[in-house]
Amino acid sequence: MQQRISTFNRILKIREDSRKNEQAILAAERSEEQAVLNHITQLEGEKAQAIHDFSRTGTKSISANDLWFQRQFISAIDTDITKGKTSLADVRTRILGTEARLVERHRDVRIMETYIDHLKEADFLERLGIEQNELDDVATVQFSHKGGI
Repeated sequence: MQQRISTFNRILKIREDSRKNEQAILAAERSEEQAVLNHITQLEGEKAQAIHDFSRTGTKSISANDLWFQRQFISAIDTDITKGKTSLADVRTRILGTEARLVERHRDVRIMETYIDHLKEADFLERLGIEQNELDDVATVQFSHKGGI
């Protein structure tokens, strides 16, 4: 029974390692998500500033070429924001997949822990039974030697 418990403990260790790996992947993905969010926020700030600068140009004389470049700059920022939001959606999709795998790994670990606990309990009860039988045998032998039977 001890060999069986030892085998399942090794399997449990492998499953725990797998769960730790998924947790590390999830942490990296969440970090990536935060970085993308920060980048989008920065781009939105740049866009707001560019729009503000563009709106102020109406009070002073500026060439059509400069207006066109300012508008292209705002469009480029919009494109970058759109790409960032697409990237954010991809990261969040990966996070959902990783979370689902992590839940599955956690469930596998819990099942294995429960099974090992049942094996340990069965082993303990078996040992108690063997010990009780040995005590009963000793008591019977002592009782019979004293002439009780």
